[in-house]
Amino acid sequence: MPQRTDRPKGMRARRDRNGAVTYYLLREDGSKLVLGQNFELACAQWVHEQQSRVALARPATALELLHGIEQCTLPLASRQATARRRSEMDTLRGFFTEHGDPKLEEITGEDVFLRWYGNTVRPGRPDSAIRMFRLVWKSASKLGIVSTGCPWNTFDLRKAQLKMEAADVVRHFASAPLSELLEDLMGRTAVTTVEFPGAVESDYVERLRVELSHAASRAVMMLRKSGRTDLVAPVYQLEINDLLSLRRSTCLALIRPPGSILLQHQRAEILASLKTKTKCSDDTADVGTYLAQGPRDQENEPMPVLTQKDSLEATTWPTD
Repeated sequence: MPQRTDRPKGMRARRDRNGAVTYYLLREDGSKLVLGQNFELACAQWVHEQQSRVALARPATALELLHGIEQCTLPLASRQATARRRSEMDTLRGFFTEHGDPKLEEITGEDVFLRWYGNTVRPGRPDSAIRMFRLVWKSASKLGIVSTGCPWNTFDLRKAQLKMEAADVVRHFASAPLSELLEDLMGRTAVTTVEFPGAVESDYVERLRVELSHAASRAVMMLRKSGRTDLVAPVYQLEINDLLSLRRSTCLALIRPPGSILLQHQRAEILASLKTKTKCSDDTADVGTYLAQGPRDQENEPMPVLTQKDSLEATTWPTD
């Protein structure tokens, strides 16, 4: 009997003389739990049995929790999804292993994880690993293993990267002191050039806000000329509070733009000019071809020769 590739770990199948397949679970103590002949219901029973075993074991550390919840997870349908989930779990295991496998009540916020993730090049995205840990914690909460909310908050890496790209665009058109703040934000200064007191002065923030408004207007104009309309909305939505919060973020190494954006080429205007020249050239060529053929003498044109296919018998005459 061919083995199903989507059977979870520990589930076995046996076919009787009539050809009916019965699924059962082989426990660690050697006993068997019959799961029935319906595969979907058998999988549901398998999950319930695994969850009961994990809840009874009550994992106390991060690595134990990851292992226990992973034992309750059904196989995924696609290889890509399976590889992605394995990579996310391996990332979480690597993080908690390097941090001494803390107890569940000792797990801190996601800032420590983001700082650890940005120290070296790692596969995948940090926000997907955070999302996976939140799912693990949610499953543990349903099983009664934990009674508090997940210590890790949601994190949208793409949203933060988009704000940094918008800040990098504005940097090209900003003047001091906004330019100093943006240079420091992009990591282009050896030391921090913008120092804020404990409570940022309101007049200084207002000065930054006015300068940001002027620089954003000039940046949007150049973005439209360059054909980068995808960054127009993020530049318009950028605020000083966003820049200050990004400056204090622990994931700056992950969200900084990998390169420099070019905005002086005026791509949109050049393409429009080339299209206009091409259209004019085509029109001129058509006129030249018409003049080269000369005027047509309709009276001296030869009559078309009728073939057998174009005989009078095949002609359809109008009827009253």
